Amino acid sequence: MRVYPEDWFYASGGDGSKSFAPAATTDRSCSSWISFSPAEFSIPPKGEQRVSYKVNVPQDNGLEGGYYAVLFFESKVGELARPEQEAGAGLNLVVRLGALFYIEINGTVKRTAVIDNLSLKKEPSPDRLFIEADFRNSGNVDITASGTFHIMDREGLVYARGEFNTLYAFPGDAAELSGSWDTRKNPIPKGNYDVVLTIDLGRALSEAGLGRGPILTKEAAIEIGDKGEILRVGALE
Repeated sequence: MRVYPEDWFYASGGDGSKSFAPAATTDRSCSSWISFSPAEFSIPPKGEQRVSYKVNVPQDNGLEGGYYAVLFFESKVGELARPEQEAGAGLNLVVRLGALFYIEINGTVKRTAVIDNLSLKKEPSPDRLFIEADFRNSGNVDITASGTFHIMDREGLVYARGEFNTLYAFPGDAAELSGSWDTRKNPIPKGNYDVVLTIDLGRALSEAGLGRGPILTKEAAIEIGDKGEILRVGALE
């Protein structure tokens, strides 16, 4: 088995899929800060091997926010080949496991996001109201964001509520928040309403037991027609 570092980042789309790149080639890389030993080893069935690592953060005042890397453990577990045949097929099976590194520079973290371009659309098939908005990580650390929406009248009576998809974004990344409401089972009467979006930017922190992150709240006014159609959507505030 061999051990080696690489860079990683979230693939486009914001669903948490990861892409990998050679070490020290991305803007937020910390792979060059990581030293480890051993770099290669053999391990018997049901055996164990301790790998020690150390992180040396450069003493550079220009560093801020989050930096990321992955330490891969890779083993070639099988080879199938038929060299005795003139025409043959071969298969190399490689298995690797990765340990992700998230390093944040103390006192410099900005976990912020921008939400705009709210849209609501009523679709007859299926009979649902779709709610979408653009999300952009405007901070300097990775964000795992989850959230909810509420549609309520001016007296505060809630007519619809639901959850948005969970988004994963590096600094500068953009993705789409999306949610929906079953208007066949729970129609929303004609009238004027407020849409309230509540987005938790610190879900990853709470899952890791590191406290809570900031909550971002946005609100807009909408008007719904006789047949449940969206007549007007105001700007997010």
